Amino acid sequence: MWFKNLLIYRITSGNLTTSELESAFAEHVLRDCLQMELQSRGWILPKESQSRFVHNYNEHLLIAFGVKKKLLPTTVVNQYAKDRIMVMEQHQGYKPGKKQIRDIKEAVLIELTPRAFVQQHTTYAWIDTEKKLLIIDTANLKKAEELIELLIKTVHGIRIAPFTTKISPSAVMTRWLSGDEPPATFTIDRDCELQSASNEKSIVRYAHHVLEAEETSRHIRAGKKVIRLALTWADKISFVLQDNLQIRRIAPLDIVKESTDISESADDIFDSDFVLMTGEFNQLLPDLIHALGGEN
Repeated sequence: MWFKNLLIYRITSGNLTTSELESAFAEHVLRDCLQMELQSRGWILPKESQSRFVHNYNEHLLIAFGVKKKLLPTTVVNQYAKDRIMVMEQHQGYKPGKKQIRDIKEAVLIELTPRAFVQQHTTYAWIDTEKKLLIIDTANLKKAEELIELLIKTVHGIRIAPFTTKISPSAVMTRWLSGDEPPATFTIDRDCELQSASNEKSIVRYAHHVLEAEETSRHIRAGKKVIRLALTWADKISFVLQDNLQIRRIAPLDIVKESTDISESADDIFDSDFVLMTGEFNQLLPDLIHALGGEN
């Protein structure tokens, strides 16, 4: 249970406890799509072997947001509609008008929707009740917004805001690639992306490339800023920091993985991974926020 991406939010009001969340989530469980629904959203069990909506360890809570979506590609609808339009044209001897075509497409959609395949997607979130943080495992802002929207609807009085720092990640990353040394707990890896401030938004990308200060400084002097940089924290966790404070491509390194006992059951590994992940992130995030000038 290691998150691959982090979107960080500040819980500005409202208290979240396991018991309150359990009772509130039970009222908004993910259900099957109704016959004519294209999508259904709700809470699901974060751990299949347990019957609770909240997996908790001390002040750390793990929740899971589920979406069921019917797969009905536009190309399929258009093909069915095209066939029916051709039949109508043959019967009436002239091409259908715009209103007839629109009515045919609506009829096809109504007919096909109940027969569409359903795909389920799960997004996990970690709530640190002591630090008042909501951390969502996704790189997709829309998915995070959907989770937050349902959480606000589910839990009375909760308010959530994006987490921001006093200095923008882009400014700090640009300094580091201009020659400034990052804090001792961070090392710069071999991936980065620089973007110009001009209207053209030209981009230079480095992948698996040793980042020489002289070379990257040349791009920065030309007006580019760093918008993505691969880093390693404390020789334990590698990740990519984005200019909007998103943290992506998180990978625990061998020094962390070695603490997991391979003889444990899947349930035990799930529990130990969550404990280990929250413990490591609770050290990584303060170091990163401090490097960015603190919380704004």
